[in-house]
Amino acid sequence: MEKLAKIINRQITFEVYDTSKNWIADFPTENWALVIVTEDENKNYFDEIIRKAIDRNVGYIHGVGKQHDLIHNMADEEIVFRDVDIEKLHLPKHIIMTTGIEDFENGIWYGIYVTHNEETEINQVVILDVTKKSFEKTLELIRKFEMGYLPKA
Repeated sequence: MEKLAKIINRQITFEVYDTSKNWIADFPTENWALVIVTEDENKNYFDEIIRKAIDRNVGYIHGVGKQHDLIHNMADEEIVFRDVDIEKLHLPKHIIMTTGIEDFENGIWYGIYVTHNEETEINQVVILDVTKKSFEKTLELIRKFEMGYLPKA
């Protein structure tokens, strides 16, 4: 996982989703938000990402890209399933917030600046790139944010 910046007292990190490695090994286990960047539909990947993020007490799951609604809906379904499941799969003590935005710049901005959970402070934002091609674009955008850039609404 690569540290990109510290913005509004939040550590912003970046990881590429890769099934050939333990991509979640360095993810936080408390006080964090997950920003999932994806364009292609892959429910198996999204299911794994969401389940592992919940197991690590994520406070906020935010999708960016064409599949943002699918990620949002799948996260909500997994949370509800865990809440009513008789096997009592792990759920954090706090409510997990879920959202999504299709536009890349607005989505990343939202993931960094707006993700908020009243029950657990967010002090780290992990950007997970499922496209495996958004690192440079993300890094450039974060540098612009640090200089005061705001994306157009």
